[in-house]
Amino acid sequence: MQLFAWPRSQLLEIGDQRWCPAWLHQHEQLVLTQLWNLSLPGWSRGSLATQACAVFKEHLNDLSSYTVLDVCAGAGGPTPVLESELNKQLEVEGRGPVQFVLTDLYPHVEEWERISKKQQNVTYIETPIDARAIPRVAASLKKECRIFNICFHHFGDEDAAGILKSAIESADSFIIFEITARDLWTCLCSPLVFFWTFFVTIVWYWSSPVHLLYTFIVPVAPLTIWIDGFISCLRTRTTEETWKLLDQPDLDLTNWTFYSGKKTVQFPFITLYYHVGIKS
Repeated sequence: MQLFAWPRSQLLEIGDQRWCPAWLHQHEQLVLTQLWNLSLPGWSRGSLATQACAVFKEHLNDLSSYTVLDVCAGAGGPTPVLESELNKQLEVEGRGPVQFVLTDLYPHVEEWERISKKQQNVTYIETPIDARAIPRVAASLKKECRIFNICFHHFGDEDAAGILKSAIESADSFIIFEITARDLWTCLCSPLVFFWTFFVTIVWYWSSPVHLLYTFIVPVAPLTIWIDGFISCLRTRTTEETWKLLDQPDLDLTNWTFYSGKKTVQFPFITLYYHVGIKS
């Protein structure tokens, strides 16, 4: 599918606005988080989570030696899903667990504490962490992998370049996951998240009058998530645009190898795109 002719647009999503109500922002995050678990028998090739785990296993040797730092974790996002799925697979293989650490410029300490109590391999840093200047977190005998779960498109080019520079200088690898793309088909499919919002409300917010009202009577939540999904498509970088961010005169890329790819989850509607950098 041909990419749009116009350049990438750094538009702001409704969920990014300070005036966005907290309940709406949380609803949007839950819709995306639960999408990582979606698997339809006979159609899906696993779920977004299982395909993301496949990317980890294909590109990172000795996974158990890694500490995975979730940059821009928000309220937790898909990391609890990824941790559970990945470590379940490693346990079956007789391998030790991967440790995950949640960080953000605006820490969601209460949510992270709740997650870490349920999942012993998930911890968090409660102080604000700027993605453009992250100090190394992994212990001296551990490798560090930084992951960006469908958030990298939120950053303008200058900030995105600074984030990758920090990863190159302080970490051993990084993985960028996206589920949107700047192509015609993905944009045409973006309204599907509108209908997914109704399902999420029924299952997870059935006892909330606010969510029921603004989903089924006045469809603020579905429309917001649809609009933000479409804007995300317009903000997402191509492979070439992503790697061009590394073209910095003072950045030493010696011993680094870079990969990009995609994995189909629900053909032809949901695809996981990824960009991986690994230091040998």
